[in-house]
Amino acid sequence: MLSFGHEMMARWYERWFVLLSLTLFLLCSIRASDAQTHLVELINADEVVVESDSVNGTVRRLYGNVVLRQDTVSLRAARATQYEQRGEIFLEGSVRIISGDDTLTARRVTYDSNEKVAEAVGNVRISDGESVLLAPSATYFSRQKLATFTEGGRLLHEDAELTAPAGHYSTRDKLAEFEGPVELRDSTAVLTSQFGTYDTRAEKVVFSGEVRLLRRGVRIEADSLVYYRRTEVSAASGRVVLERFGLERFGDAEDGQNGGIAPDSTQRSILFGAFGEHDAQNETSRVEGDLTGNPLLVQLRTDSTGATDTTLVRARRFEAVQVDSLAGRYTFITAVGEVRMAGPRLSAVADSARFERVEPADSTSGPVRDRLSFFGEERPSVWFEDAQVSGDTLFAFAVGESIEYMDIYGNAFAAQLDTTLGRVRQIRGLRMRAVFEGDSLRTLSVWPDAEAIHFRATSDGLLDGADRLTADSLAFRFGGGRLEEVFGVRNVEGITYGPEIIPEPFRLPGYTFTPERRPNRAQLLPENGWEAAWLGANLGSDGSGEPEDDSQDPVEGEAASG
Repeated sequence: MLSFGHEMMARWYERWFVLLSLTLFLLCSIRASDAQTHLVELINADEVVVESDSVNGTVRRLYGNVVLRQDTVSLRAARATQYEQRGEIFLEGSVRIISGDDTLTARRVTYDSNEKVAEAVGNVRISDGESVLLAPSATYFSRQKLATFTEGGRLLHEDAELTAPAGHYSTRDKLAEFEGPVELRDSTAVLTSQFGTYDTRAEKVVFSGEVRLLRRGVRIEADSLVYYRRTEVSAASGRVVLERFGLERFGDAEDGQNGGIAPDSTQRSILFGAFGEHDAQNETSRVEGDLTGNPLLVQLRTDSTGATDTTLVRARRFEAVQVDSLAGRYTFITAVGEVRMAGPRLSAVADSARFERVEPADSTSGPVRDRLSFFGEERPSVWFEDAQVSGDTLFAFAVGESIEYMDIYGNAFAAQLDTTLGRVRQIRGLRMRAVFEGDSLRTLSVWPDAEAIHFRATSDGLLDGADRLTADSLAFRFGGGRLEEVFGVRNVEGITYGPEIIPEPFRLPGYTFTPERRPNRAQLLPENGWEAAWLGANLGSDGSGEPEDDSQDPVEGEAASG
């Protein structure tokens, strides 16, 4: 039993000794490996001077074609001073540090061999083979593959240039994070903000804080914006402003500019909302609101005299498409849900609406043409002068900013208040056309199954009776805002009522007269709203709608509208 116990004890000591030896071996190996990574080898120097004192320890002064190496990091310079005890190296003159795919060049560098950190000063350039960071000074962390700067810097990637006072760039993640003001500029756009990140692999920009994107003929402002440079798609949020300009039309082919396309500040469409998307390659835009309110469309048209007409539209959502060609520009804006419009000549309400504009490339091809379409299960209504027209579908056509005619299809109804008598004139039929001259109603035609109610007044302005007319078609001619003639075609019949026997209420089927629903500027653009504040800050003080002139055209480098 005793010999067996001694044998077990001997085996236990043997195992403990082996385990202790293995542990000591591993610790020594780790320390040796750690020491190896801190070791800086001298590969070349034309002249070496070695000094030693109690304060700095061993100091090596290297001159001419200095080459040092630490693990995978290569250091080159014209001169270097190496403090071996504290692991610090001062490099001067055409300094070049190579770490994997990263290359740093500068006039002077302080290199910490313990942390593999380089403090560079003077024309600093850091390249990872895809992007280049330029700065007057920068810090490069070799282990983390990270470069930082605090005295201004520029990141160059393909044709893009990102600038900011401070920031950092990860050569491992290919991600730049800059803080403001930040600017990204390429051949197609200029973006500015207070903060921004740029993923060079995905060519994805994420900017926040007073963001502005400028393109030829387009400006976007927002609280934050994501921009994909490859597809030129933007997604903005928080007080989004998306502004489009019309075409600057050139008239003389001899100047070599005939058919040229340039921004025209006299024709502008501005979309306001909480969220917005813009696809520059396909020329499409989309703007939506949030729980606080619907988005807003503002259309500005300035004539040759400098007078500006403003049309306001609210809806749940706006979608815009723009097509440019040598013949001109075609613009389509669709408003969806709870559409309300207030303009200088027309006002409207509808479930949905579509605004179409054709702009010729030069003045010899004709004037600008517009078409407005209104749809909805609840019959849309349009107001002009003192009249209201309703129907299943309404179309308004304008030429050179002046209304030319309006077509109403399905259950057409027109009503107008006789301000003298306080009675409502009425016209109805399946279809109706209103023709304008100088933006004033000239004729109103209705067919088939036309009906009308007209009230007569005495010379003293008192009610003198009423007439109800029916015919296959009826036409009304106006002059100076007054009804001058009434024409009936086929199956004309009429009933005349004296003032005492007029039916009450005296209304045609499908009667629609709701002046209280007519939208106005104050309702669509409250003075205390952020949209009104933006317009006040960005439009000319004379109300001409001239844009700010502090931007540069990203394509030609000249001052551009917006």
